[in-house]
Amino acid sequence: MQINWFPGHMKRTLESLERETKNIDLVLYVLDGRAFLSTLNPKIDDIVKNKSILYVINKADLIEEKDSKRILKYFSDRQKNAICVTGTEKTASKQLFAAIKSIFKEKIEKSKIKGIDPVFKIMVIGTPNTGKSSIINTLYGQKKAVTGDKAGVTKQNQWVKIENNFVLLDTPGTLWPKMDDDEVKLKLAFIGGIKKDVVDDSELGFQLIKYLVKTYPECLKTRYNVDGFERETIEIYDDILKRLGCLMRGAELDYDRGGTKVLEDFRSGRMGKICLD
Repeated sequence: MQINWFPGHMKRTLESLERETKNIDLVLYVLDGRAFLSTLNPKIDDIVKNKSILYVINKADLIEEKDSKRILKYFSDRQKNAICVTGTEKTASKQLFAAIKSIFKEKIEKSKIKGIDPVFKIMVIGTPNTGKSSIINTLYGQKKAVTGDKAGVTKQNQWVKIENNFVLLDTPGTLWPKMDDDEVKLKLAFIGGIKKDVVDDSELGFQLIKYLVKTYPECLKTRYNVDGFERETIEIYDDILKRLGCLMRGAELDYDRGGTKVLEDFRSGRMGKICLD
């Protein structure tokens, strides 16, 4: 399945990040908990490598607690700051502010001694649809950034003041120009990180089922009441589409509608808590 998406605004975003990063005190690097490795952008990694980074593992409600612990250990083992949150929940604000203030604790204390009231600039980055704007809205306390459950909602940089000492820069989600790993591209597409116009839902739904048959068959069994996972994937996929009622005239299967439904079940969490990485 061919997936290629790197529009002009993404190129401009990477160029903007290189300029803005020079004056940034902290980077909030938002990752999707379901694909925390696949949402690490190598181009962004290179741009922010010399900055303080807090990896925000978002959408933690869509993965198991054991996966959250495994992800945090992955970053801890590499001496990197990370936190697992669900950006749309009220508790996320308290968790995030605690983590941010912990990173700035020493600088804040030194500033108080000098009688200075510092303002720290924080940049929020990530690949499309990881929930960057939701994180900003949670920190801000009300809807300030534009959000949406699809790739490419934020189109330009937005500065937002969240507290007296902190301002945030929301940046458009961006991928990288040359994506060579087909599995990474698929995982990004599964979580909605690739613009819908670029992918074929019928084929993508099939590829998701193919992946889950090997990794999360129990989720498919629970959600769709299917079994017989030793069968060809297309047989299982057809079985699922029949159970979803995705039929056209003459009892012909509607693969377009079926693929979309399967993807929606996964992205909403109705299929169960699933971690792809």
